[in-house]
Amino acid sequence: GYNVAVRDFPVEEPQFDRYKEWAAKDKSDIYIFHTVPLCARLDLHASRFLDKTKPIIFFGPQPTFDPEQFLKRDKFYALRGEVEETIKDLVKAIKNGKGFEKVLGLTYVKKGKVYSNPGCGYIKDINKIPIPNRRLIKYKKYRNPKLPKSPYTTMMTSRACSSRCYYCVPMSLTYAREVDWKRSGKKFKPPVTIRDPENIYEELKDIKRLGIRSISIVDDQFVWGKERHLKICRYLKKIGLPFGILARSDRLCDEEIVKALADAGCIYVDMGIESFDQKILDYVGKDLKVETIEKSINLLKKYNITPKLNILYGSCPLETKKTLRGTLEKAKKLDIDFVQFAVASPFPGTEFRERAIKEGWIREKDVGKADPSKRSLVSYPHLSQKYLDYWVKHSFRSFYLRPKIIFRRLLKIRNVFEIFTYLRGFFRLIKE
Repeated sequence: GYNVAVRDFPVEEPQFDRYKEWAAKDKSDIYIFHTVPLCARLDLHASRFLDKTKPIIFFGPQPTFDPEQFLKRDKFYALRGEVEETIKDLVKAIKNGKGFEKVLGLTYVKKGKVYSNPGCGYIKDINKIPIPNRRLIKYKKYRNPKLPKSPYTTMMTSRACSSRCYYCVPMSLTYAREVDWKRSGKKFKPPVTIRDPENIYEELKDIKRLGIRSISIVDDQFVWGKERHLKICRYLKKIGLPFGILARSDRLCDEEIVKALADAGCIYVDMGIESFDQKILDYVGKDLKVETIEKSINLLKKYNITPKLNILYGSCPLETKKTLRGTLEKAKKLDIDFVQFAVASPFPGTEFRERAIKEGWIREKDVGKADPSKRSLVSYPHLSQKYLDYWVKHSFRSFYLRPKIIFRRLLKIRNVFEIFTYLRGFFRLIKE
């Protein structure tokens, strides 16, 4: 085995100077960065301050999509796809100074030449992956304004989503496995993999032992089969910690499924709604009816679970100023407290990006410059990038600065942390 240390600087010490001080003193033998598209530049910049004689491994969605971006010198490695198994092979190869050609999913430089090994496929049985060792991080520092108690943690009970939404950027581990899968020429997604309820329960017990008080379950889609769902909910109820999930609204039209979530302690459900225009939903491959969205929201409200909607503007050329207004007004009429407005970004590995480049919708290919909550990378002949950016800001203000929303949120404040969270959000809205 190996001695492992984990640092999460945005949580522990967010000032970059503190990172540089640590980097100058640290004596680790190997460094590993988990890198997503929006932080690729920052991670590469951060790597400059580490000991230049030490190997650095980059993994995650961006090194999977563009591994050569990270091969700045001989001892830089890009490990593609799911890495829980292959990371051990790479560390062994580094230690022995040989065997790199056998590491699946590895892109590396040798004597000035770039080599890219075959992909690693996907891990078929994720029950075999060890439970995350949260003792390696300062887990007591983690807070989530969507959950009532701190500290909180994240966990996964499945990987991937079988839906065909053409713009979708899933959770980062799923995203990397999907991108590497498609690099091999496959047009479809890799299969969904799920954990057994008993395996999930073991992790829940470990979370409870640590004194963690709430959980955000970050599966791309939580509900996979009614029997499995009900069993997991029984285990969650037994643990007794509040939690939130992500789920498709068409998986939440069965009252027994929603009631089980409520009984288990579910606080919120994040749902990707994207639009209330049926033609747009059909175009982007959402496979969802507007009536289904409304039904699931009403069921969640019936059982006092907070529905949190995610709206995605500009996802296709059918979007117009009229559909933008219609979606915003519909969101207001639903009488809910939380909506996340964003503008579609054509991220690497998505069908949306391929089509946007082909049709000339894309105005900026560098996704590192994207900010889905502020800045669009697309522009249509009838709907400009500038207008999409404006509409996202307008939507936030129009939705959240209504007196009834402000008053309702004030009545639901549970602690000092929430006061500061809401104040920051309020001043951000009026400032922008």
